[in-house]
Amino acid sequence: MHRRARTLLGSDEEARDAMQEVFMRVYQQHASFSGEVPILRWIYRITTNLCLNRLRQRRAHPVVQDPDAVRALLDGARDPVDRRAILQVLAKMDPLTQQIAIYYHVDGMKMEEVAEVVGYSRKTVGKKLDAFRTRARRLLEVGA
Repeated sequence: MHRRARTLLGSDEEARDAMQEVFMRVYQQHASFSGEVPILRWIYRITTNLCLNRLRQRRAHPVVQDPDAVRALLDGARDPVDRRAILQVLAKMDPLTQQIAIYYHVDGMKMEEVAEVVGYSRKTVGKKLDAFRTRARRLLEVGA
């Protein structure tokens, strides 16, 4: 979870702060945990949502700094790329698409793994990834 927070937030210090808040939320909300999903999935979701909320709060006017990095990602490159550029594009997506794209593109999970973690079918995950790529390309064209 710390690695997820560091990847999303871009710094170890921010990740440590976020993890403190994540575990406070887990402690405060443990009574509301229904057990319908694995606890690790629940905690990852809290971590992801908290980090995305922090990114939304700190961005004033997001500008993709490295559109080539995002294009490489969208064209199927699985190499580490400029994560800040990717996150700027992700910030404009709905929460489910954000989660799926992060699991797939940032964490390097396979579609089947993503489907299992988010609790949707592989087909739904594929559609969300396609929608993410399409929207990201449009955003890059507008910003280019």
